[in-house]
Amino acid sequence: MGKKKLDGRIKQLIDSCVKTKHRSMFVIVGDRGPRQIVNLHYILTKSRMSVRPEILWCYKKGLGFSSDPKKLRSKQKKLARKKKKHNKQEFVDTGEEDLFTNFLISNKIRYCYYKDTRRILGNTYGMCILQDFQSLTPNLLARTIETVEGGGIVVFLLNTINSLSQLYTLTMDVHSRYRTEKEHSIVNRFNERFLLSLSGCENTLVCDDELNILPIFEFSRKFNEKATKKKKEELEELQSNKNDQLVELQKTLHET
Repeated sequence: MGKKKLDGRIKQLIDSCVKTKHRSMFVIVGDRGPRQIVNLHYILTKSRMSVRPEILWCYKKGLGFSSDPKKLRSKQKKLARKKKKHNKQEFVDTGEEDLFTNFLISNKIRYCYYKDTRRILGNTYGMCILQDFQSLTPNLLARTIETVEGGGIVVFLLNTINSLSQLYTLTMDVHSRYRTEKEHSIVNRFNERFLLSLSGCENTLVCDDELNILPIFEFSRKFNEKATKKKKEELEELQSNKNDQLVELQKTLHET
């Protein structure tokens, strides 16, 4: 798979939040979402210009990949041998898989079941990944997101859906507790309120699993315009200051 230029709004959002010490939030829709964590983490590391941020990865049961260091190193060696073995005629692209495996090995990642999130209280992370959306509850959200430091990133990984409106009717795991013989239908109030809160959060971007920004919310369309306007204002202010300095120099020359 060839290299692809990322939408500039992604870097702008991360840079802006690092400066203001606000958390940025990404909702990634698609089955290849975990692979894009590599790119977001790289941008965050470059923006912070410090040590690599630690990662908290929360899930219900299965990650969808191995987190065992021994297995990962073994896989890394197999991919390396595969690259050497195949000649140009029978080349197989292992680039993305290789990058993801290297990322898992080289970064400090704490994997945590949702049922064990009480154990992470008091810790601080630079990035938090929340997968298995149907297992989330308001308490889990508060417990995990509050561990992310200012300027960090929160990522929600969603399976492929046609539109975010499908989340309104998504059956959550917690609903099973409240079903009785008389009451079988549960109103998804949390889902609706969660999406409404996202729509009011200007530090949120919704992307597909190739990090193409989906214009779900109005501010995601205007984000680029705001950034351009801010740069223009800063340039005008700089030019104005330089003009003032030139005027002062001219006065000094005339006086001498």
